Amino acid sequence: MPVIGRLVLLVYNLLMLVISGAVVAVSMGWFAPLAYYDMAVSTPENKIIMGTVGIIIGIIALIMLIWGLKPSNRTDAVTVEKGLAGEVSISIAAIKVIIMKAVKQVEGVKDIKSVVSSTAGGLIVKLHIMINPEHTVPELAQSLQAAVKDNLEKIGGLQVAEIKVLVDDFNVVSK
Repeated sequence: MPVIGRLVLLVYNLLMLVISGAVVAVSMGWFAPLAYYDMAVSTPENKIIMGTVGIIIGIIALIMLIWGLKPSNRTDAVTVEKGLAGEVSISIAAIKVIIMKAVKQVEGVKDIKSVVSSTAGGLIVKLHIMINPEHTVPELAQSLQAAVKDNLEKIGGLQVAEIKVLVDDFNVVSK
């Protein structure tokens, strides 16, 4: 849920706590909340304000309901092929195994963490790597991108939109 959604949810929940507390207080015999309500709607201007607040609370409740019922965008698998016979998908975990196989082909990479996301244009792969400082970053990154793209396309039958490489660290080799 986005940050603004969490903020709206916080305000909404606080408001619902106040309203539920007032309802419980009235049901227990404490009528001060009713007196405040009568005072709040005693003039036509205040009735308009209270009606507007009620509409705003209703809209917020509707937004919270929609956000709560909306399915998550998180995908655990990527569809490779759809046809008359059915659908073929590969899990994100399997895609990461293919990526690790490709990384083993490139000399100089010491550690890697991959993040895979799927878009309409194909896979977006983000590689966080630690490399040996004896290798140049541009050449190593280019070799890594080519090997990963080639393996994902050949082994997985996947379309790759973009491969981003971030060198997080250098593995200092002690002599």
